[in-house]
Amino acid sequence: MSAPTAHCVADAAGTVTFELTGAHQVPGSTAELLLRRRGGGTPADEVRLPLTARRAVLDRGTPLAEGRWDVLHVTGPGARDGRPVRPGTRDVRALVDRVPGSGPVAVRVPYPTADGRLALRCWVRAPHAEAGALHLADGSMTVRGVLYGAEPGHGATAEARWCGSPRAGGTAPRTHRVPVTAGAGGAFAFTLPYAALAEPPVSERRLWDLWLLPEPGAPAVRLARILDDIWDRERVHVYPAHRADGWLAAPRYSGDNNLRVCLAPAD
Repeated sequence: MSAPTAHCVADAAGTVTFELTGAHQVPGSTAELLLRRRGGGTPADEVRLPLTARRAVLDRGTPLAEGRWDVLHVTGPGARDGRPVRPGTRDVRALVDRVPGSGPVAVRVPYPTADGRLALRCWVRAPHAEAGALHLADGSMTVRGVLYGAEPGHGATAEARWCGSPRAGGTAPRTHRVPVTAGAGGAFAFTLPYAALAEPPVSERRLWDLWLLPEPGAPAVRLARILDDIWDRERVHVYPAHRADGWLAAPRYSGDNNLRVCLAPAD
């Protein structure tokens, strides 16, 4: 028996509507969509959506933790073993250039997995630093973005963090900070020279994660780009590398859409 197919519509508020086709159901039985978070093991890592006339709705008010959620079709009360759901059409136009409202930034993007299943990529961040345009020039990168849920104030900084190399037996983390220019409505900008991240000599790849500190002593906020329909930017947004004496540097996004700088030996 082939797996059912779900056609999805996602709105900017966080509601996702599923329409199933090809789902076999015994008359008189109950059916649900089961959302299960990968790596989770608590009751909160499973969410059940009743199927009515082959339609299920994930309401924006239903909490989903940050992570990747698999979508399963289950039949019978309380059933936990279900069949994977194949992705159909995905209408995610409302997610493009989204401007979040007040409260935590919650993003839900339905997407097809590499093995042909339907899943949801969810982010929940408060506050959230949304990275925008990147300008690359003169061995540095300039990042512009918007901070939601807080305001960058006097003394705001951006911080690059490298946790050291596993080969070095637990090298102490390194950090480098640069000043942030704050604008209206949470806007911010900063310029990060690559050379400041290249000491001592670069002998292997280093990934520097980027954070925003809205003011001195404030908790750091991870820089990411999540306010659109792209669930994994790692191979979508590729930037040219800057070549220096013995090393290369380029901005890149992680598979979780977090912004970072990658340094690697030039050879």
